[in-house]
Amino acid sequence: MVAATAQERTPPEMEETSSGLQGGQCLSCRAFSFPCALICSECLSEDIVSAELSSDGVLYAYSVVHQAPAGWPVPYALGYVDLREGVRVLAHLEGPAGELRSGASVRFVSGHGRTAPDGAPLVTFAISQEEQL
Repeated sequence: MVAATAQERTPPEMEETSSGLQGGQCLSCRAFSFPCALICSECLSEDIVSAELSSDGVLYAYSVVHQAPAGWPVPYALGYVDLREGVRVLAHLEGPAGELRSGASVRFVSGHGRTAPDGAPLVTFAISQEEQL
């Protein structure tokens, strides 16, 4: 087995061909989860399938982090986003922290989370505040 380079490492939750995040959905009660759960937290069913979640949502809350391990740029922001499927997701926020607002419309994008020890950027999913129209 060949190990992927840092540039090739993309989280399984967000595929390049996907318009959104990959989570799970219970076939028994139709509840969604992120990441895909082995057991439904609503009805305890094990009948879970992969499901694409929406790529946009509403920023519930966020925090700006000013201290981090090596490889993480500071400051950076983390936020919780509520998706229309009823799932709340934690992710990095792209853009200036001073422009963030709880309740804002946001979209998931592919982003730079941190730098690997070899200096390569690691790709992750991130939240980008949508342009005000």
